[in-house]
Amino acid sequence: MKRRDILAALAAFPFAGAALAQDQTVLTEVSKYLNQLTSVGGRFTQINGDGSRSAGRYWLRRPGRLRFEYDGGQAMVVADGVNIAVFDAKSNAPVQRYPIGTTPLRFLLAERIDLTRANLAQQTGSQGGFTSVVLRDPNAPRDGSMELKLRNSPPALSQWTVREKSGQTTTVVLETLEPVQGMDMMLFNIEALARSWPPR
Repeated sequence: MKRRDILAALAAFPFAGAALAQDQTVLTEVSKYLNQLTSVGGRFTQINGDGSRSAGRYWLRRPGRLRFEYDGGQAMVVADGVNIAVFDAKSNAPVQRYPIGTTPLRFLLAERIDLTRANLAQQTGSQGGFTSVVLRDPNAPRDGSMELKLRNSPPALSQWTVREKSGQTTTVVLETLEPVQGMDMMLFNIEALARSWPPR
């Protein structure tokens, strides 16, 4: 899909005004927007539960694939469609892998996003030109929750907050969000990345 086509698709899904009158309408519009968000990247800032911050670049290739590359080159988080892997050179620990299906990120990385599914959306809201949706799987409440925040005009995914079952939160703010053409799938190859980790 060309850049102008992506931008046109995003503009077709307004969240403001009368669309916010009913939760179901909001969830339908947000689902449509997220399903159009297939190949993007940019800069991010991560805010941890203790207030500490880190930043870097990200690549999102839906469905299933996501990469956070932290400034300094000593840490990455990569999703390859099946697992999420944590690379941390400072910890001296091996690469840690977790099934995507056991984390709240599965809501964003799913092949088909449908936020209208029964009891998935716990809360919706609108404030200051942004729409928020809190998601929790009713069949797996211990997996935690995810709050998506989207700018209304022009429509854009702005940030998300993951809340673990322990109560710990991690917020990712997308400082920029741009379509990426011809994204290299090796960015998400956990096994290949692990073989050359840590960086020399």
